[in-house]
Amino acid sequence: MSTATPVWSALRTPLPHELPVEVVERKGIGHPDTLADGIAELASIRYSQHCLDVAGAVLHHNLDKVAVLGGRAAFTDTDGVYDRPLRVVFGGRISTSFDGRPLPVREILQQAAVDHLRTALPGFDRVTLKVRHETTDSSKFPHWFVPRCLDDLPERPRAFSNDTAYLVGSAPRTATETVVLLAEAWFRRLPWAGSDIKALAVRDGHHWTVTVCVPALAGHLTSSAQFDDAVTAAAGELTEVLAQRLPGRVTVVCNTRGSRTGPLSGQYFTLSGSAVDYGEDGLVGRGNARTGVISGAHLAGNEATFGKNPAYHVGKVGGWLADTAARAVAAEFGPCRVALLWRNGAPYDEPASTEITTVNQVPPGAAEELVQATLSRTDWVEDLLAGCYLPRVEPVEQLLAELRWAAG
Repeated sequence: MSTATPVWSALRTPLPHELPVEVVERKGIGHPDTLADGIAELASIRYSQHCLDVAGAVLHHNLDKVAVLGGRAAFTDTDGVYDRPLRVVFGGRISTSFDGRPLPVREILQQAAVDHLRTALPGFDRVTLKVRHETTDSSKFPHWFVPRCLDDLPERPRAFSNDTAYLVGSAPRTATETVVLLAEAWFRRLPWAGSDIKALAVRDGHHWTVTVCVPALAGHLTSSAQFDDAVTAAAGELTEVLAQRLPGRVTVVCNTRGSRTGPLSGQYFTLSGSAVDYGEDGLVGRGNARTGVISGAHLAGNEATFGKNPAYHVGKVGGWLADTAARAVAAEFGPCRVALLWRNGAPYDEPASTEITTVNQVPPGAAEELVQATLSRTDWVEDLLAGCYLPRVEPVEQLLAELRWAAG
């Protein structure tokens, strides 16, 4: 039982909504780093579900060490073929047995990799894939990853932080965050576009500049000029839509290294939909945060959520609690940030410090009460296993509705 006295503070570091300049990036669902995040997260979900079925609890694992190593495609002017496979390498630690019975770890992880890549890469059937398993059950605790029974899981019956960590949640999204998600979704719904779309938005006062990089997908376009026309037309439509919903000037710039001349394969052209065709690699934790975007203005630290154990790992459970608390405060009092620090071994309802920042004036103690109510919850596993942090492309219509609200 922790004896630490929680420290409540009301730091007034400005929220992103209040900054004169805000920069937000989105690595699309087909970006190599996002692929690694998605594979790690789906593998953890599938493994956890299997453990619950056969053991009644989530067994120890941390699959946040997945690497996606790019393959190689040999291109013709408008097509190509893989001549070096895309490789997925599973690292990290994982329990391979329970009560002396082996668990089908390799099969679960491999199928998760295939299923996520099939979802994230529109040209997955053009890819040659190899999966390597480099996980381990090594630990200084003899039964940590080789449990004989549920008594070998010390986080039961009450979960506690397994490390000292600082987790930050914020709500709601800023308009700039919604803009980068919309930029990806806007292009991703077009049949000629791949999924390795990167969008970066800068809000300078009430002027938004959005830079987007969009790949062509093999089998849909026949020339560089046709690709340029398609990108230009879609960018123009996106500009129009944003201008109708944002309270200032909007500039959208796409494929800044693109050209109307030369073979189509000389442009940002892909077989799978991703730059993994060119040998680009991806690693868990190098891309988007839990929010689906990269925004340094949130002061959110560097915890990688994807693939971590959903039963107790502070990088995942602490993130879920911070996010849930922020949404609760925002629903009552408007834009906010909730920052929580746990020391190793502390129960989750006893953080060492709690920082709450709100845009609007809040009655004394009201926000703290909402946060404490969230910290008393223990139902995070169900939500995490439902895939709340799985990388996804959100529907255009939902983002448009959100943007109208966020900007106005």
